[in-house]
Amino acid sequence: MTLDNLLAAASDEALAFADLLESLEPAQRRSPTPCAGWTIDDLADHVAVVCFRDAEAYHRARAQITTPPGELTMANPDLPAAIRLAVRHLQAAFDQAPSQWPVIPAPFGDFPVAAALRSLILEFGVHLDDLKVATGDRNSTFSPATIEAILGFGELFLLRQAQPLESGPVTLRLTAPSKSMAITWTGTNWTPGAGAQEHRVEGSDDAIARLMLRRGEADDLVAAAIRPL
Repeated sequence: MTLDNLLAAASDEALAFADLLESLEPAQRRSPTPCAGWTIDDLADHVAVVCFRDAEAYHRARAQITTPPGELTMANPDLPAAIRLAVRHLQAAFDQAPSQWPVIPAPFGDFPVAAALRSLILEFGVHLDDLKVATGDRNSTFSPATIEAILGFGELFLLRQAQPLESGPVTLRLTAPSKSMAITWTGTNWTPGAGAQEHRVEGSDDAIARLMLRRGEADDLVAAAIRPL
């Protein structure tokens, strides 16, 4: 995907979140979400803050500022409007894009511009799904762009979310139609690729993407190995 495609996908997920949020009654917005301890309004506040904060990171990259933006506090009660404003702020960075982007000083590390945009697609796409689930949609699926972003990070994402096991060496392999990923617990640390007896889990692209995020049911080994995002 081009940078324009990635930006459009991230924007579309965030704007779809704002549209669905705006359709809810005030009482609904106090409902719980799949994010432990968060109501719908808490989730919406998070999406708005992330969008503003990360948009600022792209503007900083344009100005060759290498320090990431800090935490933000959202006081705007009109969260759908705040999210839309944040999306416009993000898009404005690309309206004035440099001829060659430097790395983006994101709060979670320095990333090439395409990887940083894929992180935003993941962020907004997953939380749009969380919002749909919170409003009672039990058949929600991730968008193709969100699945591509999650699976595209592959083993790097799994290694980021993996936690120590109390076991001997084992390889965890997740296989979807469009991607197969393996990480190995050596007995002391996680490494990319296969290297021990494999514990295999297969499923659709959507099911494996959800497993990587620990959204939904997981068997004992996956539950022990992968932290929920």
